[in-house]
Amino acid sequence: MQDIIVVGAGLAGLTAARTLSRAGRRVRVLEGSGEVGGRVRSRLQNGFTLDAGYQVLFTGYPAVRRQLNLDALDLVTTLPAAVIRNGKSAQQLGDPFRDPGSLPGSLTASALSLGDKLRVARLALSLKIGPAHALLLGPDESTLDFLRGLGFSSRAIQNFFAPFFGGVFLNRSLSTSARLFRYYFRMLLGGDIVLPRAGMGQVSKQLAEGLNVSLNVRVERLVQTERGVELVTNIGELEAEQVIVATDPPTAARLLGEALPGLESVPSSYLYYASETVIDTQPRLLLNAQGGLINNAQWLGRAVPGRAPKGQDLLVVSVPGPHVQTDAELETGVRAELAGWYGEAAAHLKLLGLERIAHAQFAQPPGYAARLPGHATALPGVLRASEITSMSGIQGAMESGEKAAAIVLNDPVGMSRPRGG
Repeated sequence: MQDIIVVGAGLAGLTAARTLSRAGRRVRVLEGSGEVGGRVRSRLQNGFTLDAGYQVLFTGYPAVRRQLNLDALDLVTTLPAAVIRNGKSAQQLGDPFRDPGSLPGSLTASALSLGDKLRVARLALSLKIGPAHALLLGPDESTLDFLRGLGFSSRAIQNFFAPFFGGVFLNRSLSTSARLFRYYFRMLLGGDIVLPRAGMGQVSKQLAEGLNVSLNVRVERLVQTERGVELVTNIGELEAEQVIVATDPPTAARLLGEALPGLESVPSSYLYYASETVIDTQPRLLLNAQGGLINNAQWLGRAVPGRAPKGQDLLVVSVPGPHVQTDAELETGVRAELAGWYGEAAAHLKLLGLERIAHAQFAQPPGYAARLPGHATALPGVLRASEITSMSGIQGAMESGEKAAAIVLNDPVGMSRPRGG
């Protein structure tokens, strides 16, 4: 019998197993697929490094600082700036202190008025006060209402906030919790936006180092026994004294026999294009101010040297939300929007792949935190570790894994750590 079995080798499960293993506990991780990482994985294709979707790492995340050896990840810092695309028009906005090259464009860009630029500066200063986790407390409203309350113009909301934070939350309507908006804005201010040169999958691989991970083992159900918990899997029955379920929310709900807590999955699609010619020399994030299918895109081959073969570039396009189109129809629509940016050059882009992620995040409207499930489940000896206990994304997943491990270890420091702390 195993001391502890963790079901799922995503960030939450790997962080839980890593914490327990370091504390001297015998842990085995079962992963239903053929690789670790869940949504944080990468693959090589024709010399290109493709992440699952479009992902970046904020070094300001507290759990990241506790759990990862950032120096060992060969990180490339992306420029803290964005380009507002409105058809063929491109205006650059950025943090002049960390990206001096963005200063001239930021001063002259009409995408935001001078008043809006001053409001951004005031907001940034206000968010630096106090601990970051405190921003997740207090009254809540939608991000859109919060921004309007601060006096931001419709132009600023459409040109910048909707596509930028629409990419963070996969929700361009800005109906996401303002608490979460303030927290993520603080993370942007308090650290760098980085990408491992060899892909985001390197984060998962580092967390998995030294762990006992069994791939392609699918857990069908959990059964209580006198000695602990039996796991019925495709390779037979396994037993453990304790189990941590660290799968995606729909799978966890099935295994635990519990209904989802009213926080539905948010899907998103991603398209990967190769270019053998220079179409755009811009390494910064591209924001689509016009609306449409594309929310944001980035030339990752230019932003992260090594992601594309020599002499080529890699464009990753994010298309949040559910789409009823076939893959061919979706790609045709995206290519038409790219033609609005780049003209005939868009026709020379070669599609490397199109990935649809059914559960890219879970919905986080105002007040969502009151509906979050805890780590305890109705099954004795079984705990939950998932972003759905905190917030969707890397910080939420990793801190949930930490807390599940702290409960097993009866660690008061880990159990009392605040959400987002």
